[in-house]
Amino acid sequence: MKKTSVLIVSDNEELIRYILALMQEKKFDSFSEIEIRYSSVNKSPDRLEKMGLRQVDVKAQARSLIETYDLIISAHCKQIFPPDLVNSVRCVNVHPGLNPFNRGWYPQIFSIINKKPIGATIHVMDEQIDNGEIIIQEEVDLYDSDTSKDVYERVVETEKKLLEKNLENIIKGDYNSKKVTTSGNYNSPADFLDLCKLNLSSVGTLREHIDLLRALSHGEHNNAYFYDDTGTKVYIRMALERIRDKG
Repeated sequence: MKKTSVLIVSDNEELIRYILALMQEKKFDSFSEIEIRYSSVNKSPDRLEKMGLRQVDVKAQARSLIETYDLIISAHCKQIFPPDLVNSVRCVNVHPGLNPFNRGWYPQIFSIINKKPIGATIHVMDEQIDNGEIIIQEEVDLYDSDTSKDVYERVVETEKKLLEKNLENIIKGDYNSKKVTTSGNYNSPADFLDLCKLNLSSVGTLREHIDLLRALSHGEHNNAYFYDDTGTKVYIRMALERIRDKG
């Protein structure tokens, strides 16, 4: 029996290491030939290259990929798959959001702000970003004390769980996908950049302001900022800690 030829494109080191361990544990090589690469738009691939990964440009190399692979999986790939690729070969996306809510960039950030559900989704890819029939998805909890990083880490752990339970069947094509009945909403890179530039004259509730700042707080990343009276750019991050009242 011919083995399924699979390409996994990922720019997320944590997911790559998990998938590699999963491949070894589940012995996927008995029914598939899997190659993992990082995308050509990855600006800091050093650690991935040390793991032996090579670059792939899914846009420039689309024709070659179509002729080579039976299945292409995007697992936090930073490059958008072109229409000719998703229309010519089976493409599946591992997406850190609960489609169709907050499709696009940084779903966890926008979910904190607009209160739409957040979670992990594995879906068949079509020409639209983070769109297509859903194979499996799971919602995660969202707490008032969460920063973007807290939610993101919870989502990635859920992605791992979904991959553990479903990756073998996805490779074999043994799954039932369901159509999405609504287009939901989409957030672009420009939408994210607009959030980052804080308006110090903004009027809103204290909750709204806290939500914005915690949504833009992601570890050591510099996201939210304002300009002080000297014209100097000032970055701001928020730290929150949950302590149950003993009273």
